[in-house]
Amino acid sequence: MPKVRVTGGQYFYEEKGAGTPVVFAHGLTFDHHMWDPQVEALSKRYRCLALDFLGHGASAGARSEYTLEGEAENLYTLMRQLGVEAAHVVGLSMGGMVGMRLALAHPQAVRSLVLLDTSAEPEVPDRAPLYEGMAQASRDQGPEAVVDSVLSFMFSQGFIQGQLEVVAGYKKRFLDVDREGIYWATLAITRRTDILDQVSRIRVPTLVIVGEEDIAVTPDKAEHIQERIAGSRLVRIPGSGHMTPIEQPERITELLSAFLASAEGAAAK
Repeated sequence: MPKVRVTGGQYFYEEKGAGTPVVFAHGLTFDHHMWDPQVEALSKRYRCLALDFLGHGASAGARSEYTLEGEAENLYTLMRQLGVEAAHVVGLSMGGMVGMRLALAHPQAVRSLVLLDTSAEPEVPDRAPLYEGMAQASRDQGPEAVVDSVLSFMFSQGFIQGQLEVVAGYKKRFLDVDREGIYWATLAITRRTDILDQVSRIRVPTLVIVGEEDIAVTPDKAEHIQERIAGSRLVRIPGSGHMTPIEQPERITELLSAFLASAEGAAAK
């Protein structure tokens, strides 16, 4: 398994295709496999790099020093060690939070941004203790204690009821998560800094996507990002919850393909 040493542990990543690099950053409790349909399709034109954040998938680490800013620096380290000077960055939820911080800290490293179901604002005050309590229960009692509650935030009710096999597969993977790693990653998210006023400094082409039924990061958070990044575009996904690439993989692949082609064309002019 290819790995790169970063601060606090190691990043596992998978690479497929050739061309302009596209980095895929997953959401909390998931790993690089959540992007499999998009990587499969886009690797025909791009060098696709899908990583596991610390404490997720095959990446070791994630303890008390975990921050989103730290993960942005780790992502930058991964890119440099793989010879990537600049990449299109695609991130969902936690991945989008890291992607925005990467663009702010290292603007020369980001060709464009796709921000799915994410926020530039602090955690909603009444949600922070709820999420932290779930992470604590998972660490102390085991993931099975919270898996059904987590599902209700990750997916729309229609998807949970209609895609039983996919949901069962997620539940099985969730029961094998790194309890300690997910605990610290959750705290990094719930205690994140407010960067909403800073994202107006982002000057690269940006696509913002949100599921209309997302209750984990509600659509107004996407609107606030789009309002502040000049020239950005917002796309709502009807009928989808938080995990838009899993609930509607074909639609997300279509949007990514068109956006990346447009961003590449603009850069060539």
